[in-house]
Amino acid sequence: MTPRSLLKREESYALHALLLLAQEPGISAQEMATKLKAPPAFMAKVLAKLAKAGLVESRVGRAGGVRPKLPPEKVNLLQIMEALSGPVTLDLCATLKCCPTEERQGFCHLKPHLARLNREIRQALASLTLKDLLPKAPKEA
Repeated sequence: MTPRSLLKREESYALHALLLLAQEPGISAQEMATKLKAPPAFMAKVLAKLAKAGLVESRVGRAGGVRPKLPPEKVNLLQIMEALSGPVTLDLCATLKCCPTEERQGFCHLKPHLARLNREIRQALASLTLKDLLPKAPKEA
């Protein structure tokens, strides 16, 4: 069976783009698409969503290119995913006031576990920043 990615394609490209920008601020969108082996139009769509979320800015001209708006320690994986795809949840059932099973039986044994997992997943994603994912500078001797 082929593995399934939890990150959507857009989210993965956004994460890789932000990591690249942290290392090469001011890179052009075209060069970024080339380095990340992304279709340029798709990368432009991803960058537009990141810009709308306030995570990057784009400048034209000699000193142009795409730049991060926040330092890497201020951007976490949850922010990136939600900037591209909206709120992250394991299963929408846990977000409903009354899920179909509760309507049918008056209770649902699954819902509290899904709600707990949702909280844990969101906390784990929020705890991982871009800084955590960047290569560490070698220690000076």
